[in-house]
Order: sequence, then C-alpha cells, then structure tokens
Amino acid sequence: MISDKDISIVVQGPILTHSKYNLKANTTQLVCLRLKELFPQSELILSTWEGENVDNIPYDKLIFNKDPGATWFNYNEPKLYNNCNRMITSTLSGIQSASRKYILKVRSDLFIVSKNFLNYFDRYALYNDEYKFVKSRIIAFSMWSIQGHKTCHFTMPKPFHISDWAYFGFKEDLMSLYDVPLIEEPDFSQWFLTRCKSFHDIAPEVLWKMPPEQHITSSFFKKYIPLQFEHTADDSHENMKISSQLIMNNFLILDQTQFFLISLKHFCFQFSRANYEWFIYHNTWLKNYHLFITKHHFLAKLKYKIFASIRNVGLFFLYKVLFFLNKYTQFINRSTAYLIKRWSNKIKNLI
Repeated sequence: MISDKDISIVVQGPILTHSKYNLKANTTQLVCLRLKELFPQSELILSTWEGENVDNIPYDKLIFNKDPGATWFNYNEPKLYNNCNRMITSTLSGIQSASRKYILKVRSDLFIVSKNFLNYFDRYALYNDEYKFVKSRIIAFSMWSIQGHKTCHFTMPKPFHISDWAYFGFKEDLMSLYDVPLIEEPDFSQWFLTRCKSFHDIAPEVLWKMPPEQHITSSFFKKYIPLQFEHTADDSHENMKISSQLIMNNFLILDQTQFFLISLKHFCFQFSRANYEWFIYHNTWLKNYHLFITKHHFLAKLKYKIFASIRNVGLFFLYKVLFFLNKYTQFINRSTAYLIKRWSNKIKNLI
C-alpha cells in the first residue's frame, strides 16, 4: 500500500460547524481529526476562506483564500448558488502548496471511514493511449458521477460528469485536473436565462450552462482533445461515447463500499437515492474497461465480465435490503451517526 509519508491531503471548502443528526463536534474538525488518525504521517492542508474560524482544527498547512463568490442559477426559491469558482480556487491552491507525491482531495464535510481505496490505485494497468492524459488513473467517487437522468419517457445524458467529492492520484494529475479556467459570471450560471433548453432536460428551473463537475472534467479533457461540448445535456458529436472512453482511461470510479466516505452534511448513501441506477458505479467502469481495452485477451475479458456480473447481482440485493432498512426509520443514517459520535468522544483528548 502507498505510504502515508507520500500523501498530501487537501481538505477544501468552508469550515462547517453543524452536521446531520446533531453530531456535537465541529464537522470540519471531525473530518480533519479522522484524517490525522487514518494518515498520521501525511501532510494535511486545510484550504478555506478568509475570515473562517479554524480554532481547534488540526492541520499542517493552512491556506486562507479570497472568496471568488457565487451566483444564483435557478428560477425558483430558495435561490441556489453555483460554487464552481470556489471549488476550483480552494482545491487548486491546496494542491499547489502540497509537497508530497500523491494528493487526496476531500471536501470539508467528508468523513473517511477507511483508507482501503489505496489498494485500488494502479490495480488496472491497461489503457487506450489515445485517450490517456494522466500518469495513472485518478480515483474518483461514484456518488454523483452520473451518466444521465432517466425518466419513464427518455434519458437526459450527462457526459463528462465526475463527482467532485473526493479524488486520489498523483499530484501532477490532480494539478492538471483543477488547473482550468474559472467560469465567467453571471453568464455561466444563468446561461439558459436567454437560451432554449433541450427537450429532454429534466430540470427546467436550472439555468446554469453545466454543473461544476462537468465544467472541471470537460475543461481538463479540452486541454488534450478538441471536445465540442456546449452545455450539460449536449450529447452531439458522440459525446457520450467519448465520455465513456475518457473517463475509463483517466479515472477509476469506486463505489461507496470501496471508497468508504460519508458526508456529515447530508448523510448520503448510494442506496438511498431514487436515481441511484444512473450513478457510474465501479461495475460500469469495469464494463468499459474490458469493452474498450483491445489488449485484453479473451480469458481476461471473460474474467472481468463474470466478476462484474457477480458484483452487480450482489450489490443489487444489498442495496435493496439497506434501502428497505433506511426508508422508514433511517436506520442506517442513525446507526452511522451513533458510531461517529462514539468515535468523536474517544478522540476528544486529541483536540
């Protein structure tokens, strides 16, 4: 496994003091304490905003960024704000200050349960060199990495939509991913205020050109290939097919069972989302891996296909059971909160 000494951890975002289910400790404080426990020899970088209170939060480097602000992007109330420039600014400044070989980037509300995700780094060694633009695939989280949104009548495609919750990879790869242009406001966030939306867009009240996840990922790819990608549901020019190739060759998507992290802000679990079937699961990635890599011999393709099928069936039944347990009593959410509370009480002496 990769040594802690070789990892810089970038915790980016605002300092959060409240969380779901009344966890009494400062949320970002809990996140950083947990990271110090899991990665005791890693460099911990806290990249936040000027004026934030960072008392009692452990870190090795502290960066106060000037807040670039946010612009509203929806018709209805309450107004929602696009944090794309905030995300790029706080993440990039954290990566730039890192001194280690690898970067683990996490949001300031994400509690990492296990570091077993490191076992997956470099596990899949084959690439289509035509679509490979990283030194080694960046590990990404499957929740909110999505292919599209499905309704009973049609599907709204979502090419290049990789979750921004957490990443792990070489410093130079994460630097390249986040060294992208800031969006120009308010035009970007209110793009569809003066333009027509696609007929299959399922969110007519949302005005932005595309979510931050798509802007960052597509801007990264545009450095290397001439993508023609104009807005969030633009599936022209074979964008969905190209997206699958690019994601497979430059990212490794892991499920919550593999990249075990929990949002203390929302307590999101993959089984609890109505549209969970449109996440890009590890199985989705694995299917493309053995589909697109022509270097695989027949037995290797068969092995991946069997493994993906078994995993798919197992996870289907597991998620059904967990969803049932959580639907009416929020059993999983409350159990998780209870365990985190117990853990936080044990480490009060570290504060």
